[in-house]
Amino acid sequence: MDLDAFVAGEYPKVVAAVGLITGNRQDAADAVQDALVGFLAKPPARPVQNLAAWITVVAANRARDLRRSRAAESRAYAKVGTDDESLDAEFAGLDVDVKAALVSLPEQQKQVCVLHYLLDQSVEQIAEGLGVSTGTVKTQLHRARKALATRLGRNRGEEEHDG
Repeated sequence: MDLDAFVAGEYPKVVAAVGLITGNRQDAADAVQDALVGFLAKPPARPVQNLAAWITVVAANRARDLRRSRAAESRAYAKVGTDDESLDAEFAGLDVDVKAALVSLPEQQKQVCVLHYLLDQSVEQIAEGLGVSTGTVKTQLHRARKALATRLGRNRGEEEHDG
């Protein structure tokens, strides 16, 4: 596959097609990128004759799944009487840079960080809740701390002087 040729010639059309199918251009762009990464990481067992069509179908399915997931999340929040605005208000005191850094973390790191640091759950509680080992939680917390330190421009020397 000539990725450069695909990106130059087909990518904008595929994103537009997925946007039309799903009704959301931003989700479409993300879904197309995810589909491309998936294709490159683990190509399908059968040869793909029309890459643009294949990526369009996979990306549209991913975008639909994302929309369903968001809808289910909204329904769950509605059931417990919480909306997105009240969730944002709950952590309104959180530093904007810290919040942005948290949001940029990979999903599992973000999840364990929020549970541990914002909801004060122990490593054991998080492991039990997520159905993973305590070692996995510790590893994800360690990786998240490193990523947050990098994103926030802090290193060990600065932290020692701040404390």
